[in-house]
Order: sequence, then C-alpha cells, then structure tokens
Amino acid sequence: MNITVRPYHSSDFSHLAQVYKQGIVKLGPTRYTNNQVVAWSSFADDTDDFRKWINHSTIFVAVDLNMNIVGFACLETNGRISSLFVAPEVMRKGVGTALLNYLIKEINLRDLNSFTTDASEFSKPLFEKFGFTVKKLEHTQFKGVQFTRYQMILIP
Repeated sequence: MNITVRPYHSSDFSHLAQVYKQGIVKLGPTRYTNNQVVAWSSFADDTDDFRKWINHSTIFVAVDLNMNIVGFACLETNGRISSLFVAPEVMRKGVGTALLNYLIKEINLRDLNSFTTDASEFSKPLFEKFGFTVKKLEHTQFKGVQFTRYQMILIP
C-alpha cells in the first residue's frame, strides 16, 4: 500500500477520531473484553478531551493515494510516542510501519537518547519489530475499567 505521512491539519480531527474509534471497536474484541472496548473506544466521543489528548503532541497523519486518512501517530517532545492508530480496513498493510518509520526519523532529528511508548496488545508486536523492548508491564484504569499495557523503550 502506498502511504504518505504528513503533518496534522485541524480539519483532520474528525477523521482521527473515527480511525481511533473504529480501530478499537472492530479489532478490540479479539484481545479485549467488551467493557474494555466500550470504555476505550468511547474516548473519541468526548470531543474536548480527545482534542486535548492529541494536541498534547506533534501529530502525523498517514494518507493513501486518494488522500484518505488511514492512520495517525502522536509524538511528544521527549521522544514518547503517545499514540499510533491505523484504520481497521488497512491494518497489516504497512500503514503502522510507515508511521513508525516516520516517527523514528523525527525522533532522530531531535537527538534524543531513547524513545518510549505505552503499547497496547495490538501495537506491541509492531514496536518489537522496530527493536523496542518491554521495560515494564503496567496496569492502569480508564473510565473505571482495568487495562494492561506495555511500557516500551528503544535505545538507538
């Protein structure tokens, strides 16, 4: 799949919320409980909080040849990748790889000593493919529901 990664524009917001929610709703049940899927996916419906969350970082958007948004990733100034989401219809077609390649180039430009992320069950294998290792297993709550995620690190 031919993907271009570009900076986020404010007009992309509703598309990012849709990619986020649809990815969780469609694929979440394969690895998460129904309560986890409902809690996690509902975050996109809270427009103000979702906007604050993504705007806390530098956002990059993956688009296909028709300029459809098929994924996005957020990068904090300290080298932490705070999100990486791919539209369910194009998962496993190179979108996540394109986004992560782009993020790593961005991180290298910032001359940081390490890169970190809190990976979900879905994103953990992609980060491992790029050399990230699990530093710690974390148990957290979101909207009253327990989640496990993987604190991961890459030291170049």
